[in-house]
Amino acid sequence: MIVPQAFAVLFARTLDLFRDPDAKEDQKLQFRALVGLLRADAVTLAADTGRVLVNGEPIAANTCTALVQRLELHAVEKITIPADPPPRQVFELLKALADKPGQDDIRTRLKASGVERIAVAVRTPVAPAPKLDLGTDGILRSDMDDASSAALAGLPVISDEAKAAPVAADVRASAPAAAASRSARDLLAELLASPKGSQAGDLLALLGRHLETAMRANRLEPALEIVAGVVRAEQQVGEESRGRQYSIALKRMYTKRLLGGIARLAGVPDLREDALLALQRAGPDGVEILLDLLVAAPTIDERRGIFTALTQIKEGTDQLVHMLGHNEWFVVRNIAELAGELALDEAVPALARQLDHPDERVRMAIALALAKIGSRAAADPLRRALKDPSPAVRIQAALGVGGHRSNALAMPLVVAMEEEEDEAVEQELMLALGRIGSPDAVQALIKFAQPGGKLFGRKPTPLRVTAVEALRLAATPAAVGTLEGLATDGDKVVRAAAQEALQDLKRK
Repeated sequence: MIVPQAFAVLFARTLDLFRDPDAKEDQKLQFRALVGLLRADAVTLAADTGRVLVNGEPIAANTCTALVQRLELHAVEKITIPADPPPRQVFELLKALADKPGQDDIRTRLKASGVERIAVAVRTPVAPAPKLDLGTDGILRSDMDDASSAALAGLPVISDEAKAAPVAADVRASAPAAAASRSARDLLAELLASPKGSQAGDLLALLGRHLETAMRANRLEPALEIVAGVVRAEQQVGEESRGRQYSIALKRMYTKRLLGGIARLAGVPDLREDALLALQRAGPDGVEILLDLLVAAPTIDERRGIFTALTQIKEGTDQLVHMLGHNEWFVVRNIAELAGELALDEAVPALARQLDHPDERVRMAIALALAKIGSRAAADPLRRALKDPSPAVRIQAALGVGGHRSNALAMPLVVAMEEEEDEAVEQELMLALGRIGSPDAVQALIKFAQPGGKLFGRKPTPLRVTAVEALRLAATPAAVGTLEGLATDGDKVVRAAAQEALQDLKRK
C-alpha cells in the first residue's frame, strides 16, 4: 500500500535527480525505487493551490516545494499512474516534468512519446479578454476613473470632448491592436534600448497588457520575462519624472498572484536570476515571499541565492535574523547556515540564543555559523559551542574556522584543545588553528607537534601528524622552522609528514 507522504518525497527526489545531468547513478537508484513502489498500487498526484495531494491526501508543503513548482510550471492539474506501469512510461513522465516547458504541453509530449497508461490532466488556458484592461485588478486595484487609469499607465489623458471625436476613438482602439501585433520581447527590446525615451510610457502600458494576458493564461515564464525586463530598464533611468513612470507601472504589475508565481519560478535554475531580481524590486511584499521560499528551500545553493536576494532588500536582514527564533527546527537551521555563509555579524546574538536548542542538527548549524562569522562578538558563543556534549557539534565549530578574520577565535580553540578528549575533534581543532595562522595559533601547534616525554605524556602519532599538517597550512616562518626540525624527528611517520609538508611549501 502506498503511503502518500513517502511517495511524494520519493517522487520529488527522483524528479530532482532527473534535472541534474551529473547525478546519473543516484538517478538510477531512485528511479528503481520509485518503480518498485508503483508495482503494487495505483496513485494519483494532484496540484492544488500551491500544495500536492497524493491519492487525495494533502502533503506537508515543506517536503515537496520543488515538486509543486514543477507541476505548476507545466500547468499540471493531475497525474494518474496505474499499478505496475511500464518503467519506460514512468521514465518519460519524469523526463518531461524535468525539462523546461516547450511549444507542446506535457500531455501532448507524453502522447508523442508513446505514453498511454499514464494520464496527465493540464489546466486549460483562459482566453484573454478582447478589450484593453489597464490591469487594475489584484492587490493594488482601486476605484479609478478613466483619466486616473490612463495616467497610471503612462498614456495621455483624453478629455470628454476628445472622446467624442473619431480620431480619439481610433487612438483608443489602437492600443489593443498594438499589443497584439507586437510581441512582448520586441516591446522590451525597444524599452531597454531607450529606457528614457518619450515612448517609454506607451511601451510600459503595452507590456502591462501582455503581462495580464500571460497571467490569465497562467503562463508564468513570459510574465516573469516582462517584469524582469521592466526592472532592468528602470535601473537605467535616473530622471525623476521617467523613474516615476516605471515605479507606477511596476506597482500595478505586482499583484499577490504574480509575486507567488515568480517565487515558485525562483527554484528553476534558468529562471532564478530574473525571479530574484523581480522579487528584490517588489520590496516588503517580495521579502515576505522570499522568506517563505527560504523556509522551504531544500538545498544550500537555493537558500544561498534566496538569502542573497534578501540582503539586497532593506527590510530583509532584520526579518531574517528574527526568524532564528522560529519554532520549526529546519527553519532555524536554514537561517543559521546562511547567516554563516554571509558572515552576518548582526546575527550573532540570535545565534547564541539557540546554542541550547534540543535538536543537534540546529546546534551543528549554529556552531558552524558562529565559526564562519569569526568576529570578536562570535568568540564567546563559540566557546560555549566547543563545550557542547555532542562531538558532531564541536567538530562543526572547528570546521567553520578559517582565515585571518578568525584571529579572535585562536585562544578559544587553544583552550578547547587542552580540554578536548575526542581525538577526531582534537584533529579538527588543530587544522582550524592552522587555517588561522596567527602567532598564538602557531605557538600552540608547535607545542602539539612535539613528541612529549619519553615515558609519560608522549603524544599519539596521529595527533602529531595532524599538527604537522596544520603547520603546513599556517606556513609562517615559525611554522616552517618547526617543520624543518620535525623533518629529522625520531618518529618515522611524523618525519615523513614533515618532509612532505616542506616539499609542498617549496612547490608553492
